[in-house]
Amino acid sequence: MRRGWFFVFLIVLFSTVLHIPITRSTETVRITTGHWPPYLDKDLPGGGFLARIIRESFALEGIEVRFSYFPWSRALALVHSPDYEASAVWSCTEDRSREFVFSAALIPYGWYFYYRAGQPFDWETLTDLQGMTVGLTQDYSYGETLADVIKSGLVSGDVTTSDLANLKKLLLGRIDLFPMDPVVGEVMIVQQLGPVAASRLTFHPKPVRTSFFRLPFSRNDEKSARLIQAFNKGLASLRESGRYKAIIDEALEAYSSPKAEAILRERLANWEEEPGPCS
Repeated sequence: MRRGWFFVFLIVLFSTVLHIPITRSTETVRITTGHWPPYLDKDLPGGGFLARIIRESFALEGIEVRFSYFPWSRALALVHSPDYEASAVWSCTEDRSREFVFSAALIPYGWYFYYRAGQPFDWETLTDLQGMTVGLTQDYSYGETLADVIKSGLVSGDVTTSDLANLKKLLLGRIDLFPMDPVVGEVMIVQQLGPVAASRLTFHPKPVRTSFFRLPFSRNDEKSARLIQAFNKGLASLRESGRYKAIIDEALEAYSSPKAEAILRERLANWEEEPGPCS
């Protein structure tokens, strides 16, 4: 009888051992970024909602993410160092594509002209901006069309180091317009400039540029292709499961103005297929 129980015990023991899930080793990808709430901000839950999407996309492929925060110019340059693999988040441009390889599109965005609310402003083509001064943030890409009219002298460009500095210059009348993503702009104005500034600044509903944010990886890192493949696969799974939308819905409800929320939701609703590799 005892031998029978011992036999049963062995069966249960081996069955338990054989069914223990094997945890695969977890890799860590190191990503540089900056302060850009509600997209990216170390003080927000999960580091901001794009940080959450990035982290969860990699996690689905067994990869952990470690974010490090820097000024934006340095954040991109550090991708070439051995200490980091990628940066969040950037659009793919012709110049950048020579240095970096990019992930699939993470989220659509648009630049819209901010202006002083008491200043009558409308535009259809960039020639309507003749004589105006447009604030620009260093190392941002606003599209070739705006760059061309600035280069032609039709419009003056005033470059500074941060979005916040440009918004302050706009309030002071030192620039006439400043193109910015309103999902970020509306949060930045309220949180860092206050309700009075929020009442004095608004944005035009016509976009200056529309594109997609992505993760750039170094062309010289042999891990880049594999990490991009893992991220793209995880991001696709996150979108298919509905988790991607849930993260965005939660963030927009918590941080976005109705006007900025409507713009992003429209872009997401019209995002019917994967854009080109560098758009």
